[in-house]
Amino acid sequence: MSSEVIALLFPEKSSPQGGAAILVTALLRDAQGLMELRSLVPDASLLRQARVAGRMNRGKPIVDPATREVIGCEIEPLADPAGTA
Repeated sequence: MSSEVIALLFPEKSSPQGGAAILVTALLRDAQGLMELRSLVPDASLLRQARVAGRMNRGKPIVDPATREVIGCEIEPLADPAGTA
């Protein structure tokens, strides 16, 4: 059985340097429920399979309630991920 695509995280820049293909970070879950991060070149099939697609570090900051330090960012979903890649 193939892996389920949970999320695709797009890089900040939409144009790669040196003509290299754009890579996205894919969060995958296999048949046993194990999670894996993998760098992939996005294609139409991958975009259709993803539950959510977004950009890293573009969403609302996640703040530690004790230290008030920003510890991450929520994923800001992309309305049209196919137009982004």
